[in-house]
Amino acid sequence: MFGRLARGAASAGLAAALCLGTVCLAASPAVAGAKPTTKMSSHHSAKSKKKAPAKPTPPPLRPGPLPNPVQACLDEHGTSVPSGTPWAQQTLDYQSVWPFTEGSGVTVAVIDSGVDSNPQYNGRVIVGPTFADAQAGPRNGDCVGHGTAVAGIIAAAPMAGVPFTGVAPEATILSIKVTNTEGGIPVGNVTQAILDAVQDGANVINLSLTEPNTPALSAAIHYALSHNVVVVASAGNDAANTGSGPFYPAAYPGVLSVGAVDSSGDLASFSSTHTPVSITAPGVNITSAFPGVYPDSYLAAQQGTSFATAFVSGVAALVRARYPGFKEAQVVQRIEETADGAAGAGTGNGLVNPVQAITAVLPADLITAKTATARGRVPIDRAASDSGERDRALSVTAGAFGVVLLVIAAAVVIPAGRRRRWRPGGDH
Repeated sequence: MFGRLARGAASAGLAAALCLGTVCLAASPAVAGAKPTTKMSSHHSAKSKKKAPAKPTPPPLRPGPLPNPVQACLDEHGTSVPSGTPWAQQTLDYQSVWPFTEGSGVTVAVIDSGVDSNPQYNGRVIVGPTFADAQAGPRNGDCVGHGTAVAGIIAAAPMAGVPFTGVAPEATILSIKVTNTEGGIPVGNVTQAILDAVQDGANVINLSLTEPNTPALSAAIHYALSHNVVVVASAGNDAANTGSGPFYPAAYPGVLSVGAVDSSGDLASFSSTHTPVSITAPGVNITSAFPGVYPDSYLAAQQGTSFATAFVSGVAALVRARYPGFKEAQVVQRIEETADGAAGAGTGNGLVNPVQAITAVLPADLITAKTATARGRVPIDRAASDSGERDRALSVTAGAFGVVLLVIAAAVVIPAGRRRRWRPGGDH
């Protein structure tokens, strides 16, 4: 029984166990936010009142060296550095917000196939748990390439001679390896990995995969949300247009669910329309890091809601760094409300807009209205960016008169909004 990485093919929905190895998670909504408890041996009573000894607090995880991609478990390795700026990077224009935030201080958990070495990570990858059935190759080595590509989209830093960059180049990646194959993830690995990510200090969890809808998975998502963690998940791939779905964990309330679009702005043919979608992002002909010895450590023409999800996780990292006092639901709402607008079934609030997500002025009395368990949108106007005109106005306008003019201008511009024009892929 397997879950699937959300790349290239439809995801299966199969039953999953409630207990995860030696750990069981309460499925009741009343206790879904509780920490997991150790499963008792057969000779112990579940009603025993004997107090278990306290576990020592584990040392904090620190970034460390990643394995070089020399393991034989990967058939395909990366190719040379891309020759031009990828279309997704041009379209989202996330480099424009780096003067405000680059994601410093935010940890994004990538629950995936592992992460291989790439100089663009600059030592910002933490090697987290590696599940026993996912240990082929060096510890945390990527036998699929999927996790490395996802991590690159989220956090690859600018590097001379490499036009590709990630969204949040100062964010830290917590890599939790749950599989060695693209086709399936052993039942329970993802659920336990979510708990591990929360306990290891993740601020954002990237789930570029789909899993069966089970009480254990639902409880793990609730646990993450209740601990102020933003959860971003793939809406799922339905490449055969079978109408399958909804897919989980993207369909759970409170999760930032991501669909994929192409360079024309159209919903990708494989992006599920049966999963409730919060937002869309580029997911066709995507370039990112990939296992291989630098400079042959990149791969283009990848596709899937997996990669769209990574772009949104990067934006979530930028928002968390820019607005550190925001709760997870406020981060989700800000990303949704500053998107470019729905464009048909399966597009949710539309294309993610990093510039608006960081710089837009949203009404303070409404940004707190959405809760972590309520799906849907708070009806507030889309805001125009304040990154240029506002800063200049504040610097040259003196006294209350200038402030009044600014307020009047905002009242006119904010409701207007506008959809960005799509630009074709390739270097400009």
